[in-house]
Amino acid sequence: MKLLIVLIAFSLLIVLIVFQEQISCFSLTKPASPGYYQDGDFVIGGIFSLRVTAGDTRSRFGFKDTIYIPEYVYVDLTKHYQHILAMVFAIEKINKDTNILFNMSLGFYLFNVDFIDMKAVESSMALLSGQTPPVPNYSCRPEKTDKLVAVIGGISTGISTRISQVLSLYNVPQISYAPFDQSLGTGVQLQSPYQFPVYTTALYQGIIQLLLYFTWVWVGLVVPDDVRGELFLRDITEEMNNHGLCVAFAEKVPEFPAKDTVDRELFMERFTLTHVIVAFGDTYSLLRFVYNIFCNTPFGNVWITTSDWDITTLPFQQNLGYTYFGGGLSFSVHMDEILGFKDFLRRVQPRKYPQDIFIQDVWSNLFECPYLDKDWIRELSQCEQNGNLSTRPLHLWDMNTSPSSYKIHAAVYAIAQALHEELSLIVEGDLLNKGVPRAPLPWKLHPFLQNGQLGRSTNEETVVNKEVSATKLDIFNYQSLQSSTKAQVKVGEFVFESHSVQHFSLNDELITWGEHHSQIWINASNVLKISIQISRGISVSLKLQHFCPMKILWELFSSPWPLVFLPFQL
Repeated sequence: MKLLIVLIAFSLLIVLIVFQEQISCFSLTKPASPGYYQDGDFVIGGIFSLRVTAGDTRSRFGFKDTIYIPEYVYVDLTKHYQHILAMVFAIEKINKDTNILFNMSLGFYLFNVDFIDMKAVESSMALLSGQTPPVPNYSCRPEKTDKLVAVIGGISTGISTRISQVLSLYNVPQISYAPFDQSLGTGVQLQSPYQFPVYTTALYQGIIQLLLYFTWVWVGLVVPDDVRGELFLRDITEEMNNHGLCVAFAEKVPEFPAKDTVDRELFMERFTLTHVIVAFGDTYSLLRFVYNIFCNTPFGNVWITTSDWDITTLPFQQNLGYTYFGGGLSFSVHMDEILGFKDFLRRVQPRKYPQDIFIQDVWSNLFECPYLDKDWIRELSQCEQNGNLSTRPLHLWDMNTSPSSYKIHAAVYAIAQALHEELSLIVEGDLLNKGVPRAPLPWKLHPFLQNGQLGRSTNEETVVNKEVSATKLDIFNYQSLQSSTKAQVKVGEFVFESHSVQHFSLNDELITWGEHHSQIWINASNVLKISIQISRGISVSLKLQHFCPMKILWELFSSPWPLVFLPFQL
């Protein structure tokens, strides 16, 4: 009798434990940041950023009741949807090749976190618990969580760090497609994300060669107000000084949506008097700066930047964007074309991917479908299902593969290769027929990822692919074509092998400078001569080369004698 009572009590305890676990996993009925899931024998998580919003206004992991406050969307970054498509495309290709994963398949679980840290944490936990909203330390959907092998994300250092703080606790590999940041991985997390190779030395030298080519010796610098910005300022200033080039000013941009503390008068003065600006940062970190440019309306600047800052992606009219940034020159690491990707993009349509929860929102912006904006809530209408991405203008979409998409595509293949290596060991040991789980534990992929082209070290020399002996940078010009369409046109390239072996080539006849640029200073000769006549009859001729002309002019302006400028002798 006692034994029966004990068995009944034990059974009730088991039921209560199971019931409590079910309550923990399923009582949170309000979804938060739903993901785009496709099943497979192995699942790769993806964390992307498709919009800039006012902030995270939703639940915090279901610990208390939530009041839904709709998000206000500042900017729809429609081009970033290509990042998701690059991952889907790579997985579809891998699944068609039965040799890579031994006739097994890849799936994915994708999230949009905008640029909000809390969303990145929440989505990382959702990958581990198998549902949204996530439940910490619960595997609510083991059919999903047991298949997770790695995660790709995010787009910035801040987002990548938040993802890593969660995934590192479970030793899940993470590949970041953000611009390389040596501060990433120096925190308290157990494992830092894998990062792609960095080519800062080549970039610095390429910028220097471009400045020297046009004899642009008085240059302003714009960087985000973070560690990457500080390092860039330090290194590029040193290189400029070594070549007799001068830093007119350094503008540090607070990350959006931080409070704008810009001195408007000083801002206008800087960008009106300094024609050449080197901007280092990415689309999001410089968003506040773009707003300031449009509010203060300086004209005639030539912008030198990198592909991380897409100056064509602006929350304003296309022609207005070209007015401010047309003629800009951008450096991009040379990338081979991803075979078949453009054809894949042309075939993408909402009806082809009905499970894609992001495509309708993107489509409404790409094809300007009408939607209601009631009480800050976007209610999408039914968009044209037969639209073709190749017809969209440059500020909304680019059929060329972006650097981020290229990284994401490569990251999928790096994970697939690591899986192949791990599965090869299992197949050789005939362990698949002995009941060994078919999905390797995520941490087992680390040795294979570390031996590949990706690495965690913050030392540039140990991160780069050692098979690459030279770095090639393409130089693009943002211009308006005769058809009034906007395009990024390749106008040159820079190949860096060492400080003593560099190859710079530029076809300046292909460059269009935009409608507000002055040809007088753009087409200056290698040596600029300025003649200044002082009213007392003293004539001064200055040969400005390899020193800062503005400093001398400032001293002359400070002179008690009135100055009269004679015409330039070019």
